[in-house]
Amino acid sequence: MLGVVGRAETEAVRRKGVSFIILAVLVVGGIAGVLMWAKPWARSVMFVRVTVTADDAPTALAYSATRLFSETSKRLPVYRAEIDLGKWEGQLVRLDVDGKTSRREMPDSSTGFVACEADLVEPDGITPIEFVGWQAAGDATFHCGPVGPLSCRLEGPDAGRFAFARKGTLWHALRVPTGARLRLRLRPVPALSLEERVRPYVPAELAAEGASLPVPVRTPERPPDVFVYVIDALRADHLGCYGYHRDTSPAIDAFAAEATLFEDAHTPTTWTRPAVATVLSGLYASVHGAMHYSDGLAEWPVLLPEILREVGYSTWAYVTNANVTAAMGFDQGWDELTYLQSTASWVNAMAQRALAQEDPDRPVFMYLHTVEPHGPYTPRPENLRKFDRGSKGRCDGSQEALDSLDVLYPDLSEVDVQHLVDRYDAEVYEADRGFAGFLDVLRDAGRYEDSLIILVSDHGEAFTEHDTLGHAWELNQEDMHILFVVRFPQNRHGRTRVAERASLVDVAPTVLSEVGLRPELPYELPGRSLAQLAQLSAPEASRRIYGEVSRWDSNDLDLVCVIDEDGYKRVVDVSVPPRETATKKSLGLWDTRTDPKEEEDLVEEFPVRAAYDEILIARWMLEQRNWRERSAVSPPPKVDINDAVRQQLRALGYIGGGPP
Repeated sequence: MLGVVGRAETEAVRRKGVSFIILAVLVVGGIAGVLMWAKPWARSVMFVRVTVTADDAPTALAYSATRLFSETSKRLPVYRAEIDLGKWEGQLVRLDVDGKTSRREMPDSSTGFVACEADLVEPDGITPIEFVGWQAAGDATFHCGPVGPLSCRLEGPDAGRFAFARKGTLWHALRVPTGARLRLRLRPVPALSLEERVRPYVPAELAAEGASLPVPVRTPERPPDVFVYVIDALRADHLGCYGYHRDTSPAIDAFAAEATLFEDAHTPTTWTRPAVATVLSGLYASVHGAMHYSDGLAEWPVLLPEILREVGYSTWAYVTNANVTAAMGFDQGWDELTYLQSTASWVNAMAQRALAQEDPDRPVFMYLHTVEPHGPYTPRPENLRKFDRGSKGRCDGSQEALDSLDVLYPDLSEVDVQHLVDRYDAEVYEADRGFAGFLDVLRDAGRYEDSLIILVSDHGEAFTEHDTLGHAWELNQEDMHILFVVRFPQNRHGRTRVAERASLVDVAPTVLSEVGLRPELPYELPGRSLAQLAQLSAPEASRRIYGEVSRWDSNDLDLVCVIDEDGYKRVVDVSVPPRETATKKSLGLWDTRTDPKEEEDLVEEFPVRAAYDEILIARWMLEQRNWRERSAVSPPPKVDINDAVRQQLRALGYIGGGPP
């Protein structure tokens, strides 16, 4: 009994002691707070707010703080915060870190910024958040295009991953994982202390999406013949196998029904020279460098014909577009590269001649490029009659008539456009007849069954859907969605339609994998083997697709886009300064699953989704710059546009004001 009383008295004493300690701490803390405000060295204040926004919910304040510090301190303080993101689990959100520093006596003024280092803490690990930004090439100012957070990074041994925004708010967009928390480290950045200790925020590790080359599927005994057949300016939605209502493509449709058709295939750039350079190198245009009108293809990218000739292939190329010639740097690795301003019939005749003289036991790599239905739209009269609906538009499809039109906001009526489309469809039919003839050449030569046959278009063609005419002026679906059909050797994966997205960057990895090669390259290829995509049999597309276009030397890049994993497509103008290179309708955010024609811009309705896609674009742009700086041994050569080349380009509208 006495023991129980004694323990009770002891417990009471202990509780009084704890209460006294808590009271003392509160009193001391309060006094310390008062003293801090009174201390003469704590003359600066850091204000910070963190908000979270979702497209279907109002902005919520997740954290706010006011902290005192001294700008004269040798080491500025670092404050920590942690935010529970549970209420946003599974949602796409935008995090905004809005902060500034000011004098205590003038709290409404601004004397500096708030730098942030952020981590996403999940039950199974920690992921650093990177506030990605970049610089315009050759320019000391930060990129002024509306893409990504324009963030800076501190320099110095204690800089860590701290980033801050000189203008506006530091922000990031992400999908919140289950059980995630946001861990922040915040520090004041007085403007006077910056001097030259800042640079654009660039992630420490950048790797191209897709990474290493696919594993070869062939043994080196007798690799397959490889034929890459390109139909210029052929948009996918004008083919029966992609749902077109007119009978423009009976041979292509029959071939696609037996082979492997990629339903959601895209070009990464929307004019011939950079697109074909991508086909042959496996690199995006911003890496291989043949981006602008005056750029040729440099020697440092390793091209498919170079790799294949080294392992015993004979290599042939027959082209009818002047952008794919020796004058443009495309003569690397070919036993024969021949250009003629002609038709698919000439291409087939040249292929037949080459195969007839070739040793049947020697594997062949052949690139064929036909120019129908590229403008000018001048089909044979008998073919035009198949598709002419009687519209008498004021533009007859000739180069002279096309030159008289503006490529941006062309003054064309519905009847004018219908007349051009009829002529275009007639040329699509002629391209189809040409491909049918090519298949006959392969069968006659005994090189059909065991060959890898890749049928693609390099880009599409616009008919005022987004107020543009032709191509190379936009990154919308009429220009980007392309024909892409592959017949694997022995027709593996035949009679298959693949929903997963494909790109022209996939051509080179597919060829190398099927041939059985894994060459050592000074860079990584961003594409994938299409055989791997065919094997996945994914019911829906989930792969990200990127695109870019810029024709003129006055700007590094004009337009860039991403189709994200959910099918949303964001197209932005990143030109510096912004130029008149795009129409209002060709820029925006669209849900390609429900709006395949990209007619309803969702930027205002889904600003968080738009921000998320801009983050993807910003990082992708940095990845391409990283690979080019690490790999390029020379800048792209400038093309010598002599009289002969000028005439060749003029015939296709590359000189004279028409679409390229």
